[in-house]
Amino acid sequence: MNNNFNRPYTPGSGGGQGGGSSYGSRPFNPSGRPPFRGGGRRNKPNIPLNENIRAQTLKVIDEEGNNLGEISKEEALKRAQEVGLDLYVIVDKGDEVPLAKILDYGKYKYELSKKEKHQKKNSAGEFKEIKMHYNIGIGDYNTRVNQSKGFLAKAKNIKLNITLRGREMQHSELARKLAERFLEDLMNEGHCDGGVPSRMQGRSIILFVHPGPDKIRVKKAKEKKELEDAANDAELQNP
Repeated sequence: MNNNFNRPYTPGSGGGQGGGSSYGSRPFNPSGRPPFRGGGRRNKPNIPLNENIRAQTLKVIDEEGNNLGEISKEEALKRAQEVGLDLYVIVDKGDEVPLAKILDYGKYKYELSKKEKHQKKNSAGEFKEIKMHYNIGIGDYNTRVNQSKGFLAKAKNIKLNITLRGREMQHSELARKLAERFLEDLMNEGHCDGGVPSRMQGRSIILFVHPGPDKIRVKKAKEKKELEDAANDAELQNP
């Protein structure tokens, strides 16, 4: 008779052959993050990640951006394990102590790939720069919009540059509204990844507009027009 059914449960004791239940042996993880993946991840030998890190002393930045100073590789790996993340060397100049960071390596690779694609997209092809002042006249504005539509029709990218000088910085909100209007007027011909930036680059608002309609803006404009048409029909039916 198997007497295992009569034994009191103890964490890690298990009930089957081979001992050790995986549930009872799991360490407590107060962070709530997934368990540390360093041991199970099949790292490529040339990637300085977790156990593949050769240096025994590292300058470490933790998962919250705090500088932990120089600590041993063993201690850094232990800290990464406690929070369920990876230890990755981000700077290694060879003659200095490598700089490592505690992070989610999968997420880090994804964000890096996304950034590289964005940079490649902005650098690919020919850019036509369109410069405007925040209080540009309507005639000059329409001329630049029409020029931009022509460039986009030829599959060329647009770089919009609205620069403020001196005390004009107090009109930064007007510059943003002008940039937003520019995107609205080009929504059927071009799109801007991310829209108008919340921060200026120095004294300028710079946008990169790429060929192809802005599907989100086009959809919103269509919905807005449908609501306006419905409201007009209601007024005609109930004068």
